[in-house]
Amino acid sequence: MTLRKKIRYIILPVIIALSAMISLLYYHLYKNQIIENKITLLNGRLENQLLHAEYQLDYVKSYLRQKIESKEASLIFNAKQGDNNLSAPDITAFLNLFVNRKNSANKSNHVINDFVIFDSYKKLIVHINTRDPFAKPMLKTTTKAVLDQIFDQADPNKKISQYHYFLDDPYINKMPSLYIIQAFSRYQLSSKLFYESNEDTYLAQAQLDLNFFTEEIRVLIDENNGYFNYRFINKNTNADNFSFTSTPFQVNDNGAYEGRFGSSLFDIILTLDKNYFAEQLNNLIATFLLLNFIVIILSYLLLIWLIDQQIILPITKLAKSIKEVEASLVVELKPLTTKDEVADLNESYISLINKINTLANNDSLTGLANRGSFNEKLSAIMDARQKNKTYVALFFIDLDNFKYVNDTFGHDTGDRLLVVFSQRLQQLLRAEDNFISGNMIDSIARLGGDEFVILMNGLPSIETIESIGKRICDLFHNGFRIGEEQFDVHASIGIAYSNDHQINGEGLLTQADDAMYLAKRAGKNNFKLFSDEIKEKMLFEKNIENELIDAHRDNKLHLVFMPAYCAETRILRGYEILLRCPSLLNVGIGPDVFIPIAENTDLILAIDLWVAQQTVIRLKEVIHKNRFTGFFSFNVSSKSLRNDRFYTTLKEFINTSDINPKQLELEITETCLMPDDHQAVASLDQLKSLGVRIALDDFGTGYTSFGQILNYPLDTLKIDRSFVTDLRNTPVGQKPTLDIIFELAKAYQLSVIVEGIETQADFEHVKTLGCDIVQGFYFSNPRTWTEVLKHCGKLHQIDKRPDQQKNIAC
Repeated sequence: MTLRKKIRYIILPVIIALSAMISLLYYHLYKNQIIENKITLLNGRLENQLLHAEYQLDYVKSYLRQKIESKEASLIFNAKQGDNNLSAPDITAFLNLFVNRKNSANKSNHVINDFVIFDSYKKLIVHINTRDPFAKPMLKTTTKAVLDQIFDQADPNKKISQYHYFLDDPYINKMPSLYIIQAFSRYQLSSKLFYESNEDTYLAQAQLDLNFFTEEIRVLIDENNGYFNYRFINKNTNADNFSFTSTPFQVNDNGAYEGRFGSSLFDIILTLDKNYFAEQLNNLIATFLLLNFIVIILSYLLLIWLIDQQIILPITKLAKSIKEVEASLVVELKPLTTKDEVADLNESYISLINKINTLANNDSLTGLANRGSFNEKLSAIMDARQKNKTYVALFFIDLDNFKYVNDTFGHDTGDRLLVVFSQRLQQLLRAEDNFISGNMIDSIARLGGDEFVILMNGLPSIETIESIGKRICDLFHNGFRIGEEQFDVHASIGIAYSNDHQINGEGLLTQADDAMYLAKRAGKNNFKLFSDEIKEKMLFEKNIENELIDAHRDNKLHLVFMPAYCAETRILRGYEILLRCPSLLNVGIGPDVFIPIAENTDLILAIDLWVAQQTVIRLKEVIHKNRFTGFFSFNVSSKSLRNDRFYTTLKEFINTSDINPKQLELEITETCLMPDDHQAVASLDQLKSLGVRIALDDFGTGYTSFGQILNYPLDTLKIDRSFVTDLRNTPVGQKPTLDIIFELAKAYQLSVIVEGIETQADFEHVKTLGCDIVQGFYFSNPRTWTEVLKHCGKLHQIDKRPDQQKNIAC
């Protein structure tokens, strides 16, 4: 899934959730505001109802006073006072006062429904009913009680209130009627609010609808039909003082809004249904849902566009550039001008790619070009090369004895040596002079391990090439010094060159490698230029290597056995096992040629194991058949000495053959041993633990001193034949080197074997020195295995003079 899709899948639910939460918050705010506004409006209506009712009450009371104080009313009072009958015109005139005024509250034409005046003796003075002219006057119980108060002689000074109020019993589904009783004296209508009970007092009883005072409530209920419930509570009392009160809408215990309007006579409780707000809230929800949907879509599209523009597109461009860099292996990323994380990521990738290219093209230890980078450079130069007068040269450098430094002093020291050498090499080549200029150097590289190469172009002559090789060798004059430390490290340099396009880069590198191997064989700190002679020599060695491979694979290698005799008793002491390759021997190539070639490859490991196995097998056979008590010795290469497999395999051979390991002697050369070579010491100790004997072969041809020999677990010194040959050329009176070696060997209690004895004089000389064992053609040629089995029933003594026993096997 792409980053763009992931972001979209993440953003959409986040936007929906945020929008939903914000909408929910605003919905609750608007909901509360709507409810608050509605309740405020309803409370305002209740307040208006209160003001309206109070106004209506004052209006009714004023209306009654006007009627009672009217001229028409006075005619009636005067007539009743004189006991005269009321005339029809007077009654009609008084009636018109009531019927000509409209009652807007109850939607009738009258304010007063029923009006009665009684005197203090409960005698009817006048009765008017605006709805039913034939209705009979009714003296209400409360009105009667008021009249009784007027004539209550128990307290002649008792005063009565001017107004009394009460409700009658309501009809079903109808509001009750409100009765207003006004006590008055026709002589003091406006002068007093209270009258003495003994005064000439009248009582006016007015009946009117309660709706006259609750007009706003009725309208409110009608406007909100179905959402308001109201209850009328009659307090069943009467009052001298009458006023209206209201309580704002509030939430009751049931969670509904409840408001009150009432007086001392009654209460009207208004309950607002919960669904009252539903319609507006549903509209609000629909509005918010629509807005929420629009906001989600717009926000999503806007955010996607912004993220695409600000994040995805830069990252996509960066990813595309990285892929192009990966494909082309060229840094094409450019720094971004934006100051954001993408720019930081781009910078990090630029830095990373630079580091990767550095690691890909340079050696991590020395900082020089590595093998891959060098090969590309070499191929490019050789492919573009045209025939001209200048040369392209490739210097292949191998550090001799570096492995010894690495194993002896540690890898840190070895790494430091490589770094210092690479630095000095660069300084040498960049120091421009008459031979070298900076533009001639195309590449200085470390191929791996202790192998370095230099590729130079435009060199004017072969002499210049040789001069550069010599200057590199001079870096290792008397070894390689780092600070106060001197290391026995030198350089073998192979040089290949060309001034045409007839050879490619791989061929040039192979030629330099071949020349380097010949330089290494020629001695320390040397260089060789590749030539046709070297080409023929390398081809010759390659053919020999192939013959050895075939012979080993086809089991065509065979062994010969060189007898070794006790110098004192001339008794056979053992045999040295020598390797032969018949196919090479037929063309005159002996082990002195093919063994060094095998040692340059891993083929020597397989050959050494084969020789070891055959030696153990033959030793077991000769012991079993002839009760042989002498020794068999065979050569072990330096590679096998440092190979753990050789030790484990030889141990297995000895254990399975059940031979006495003391009858086995392993011969190693001086080249296997280096000063303070702890690995060699450890390997020899390990082999010595098997019970075998260790002999140092060809002693004197290397640089091993007697002091160093003491560090190794050696049993025998085999002195090289060259010292025997030198006997014949040593001037009279001068002590031969052979004699000095014998003296030191005896001083260190080492057994000595001298090989290469070819004359009686040679034998007599070494015998006089106290030599232990002698070998040479003077005594015998190498023998075949058949001859060994035939003549070695026991270890024979040589009966005749040695010079007569040349062809005697034992």
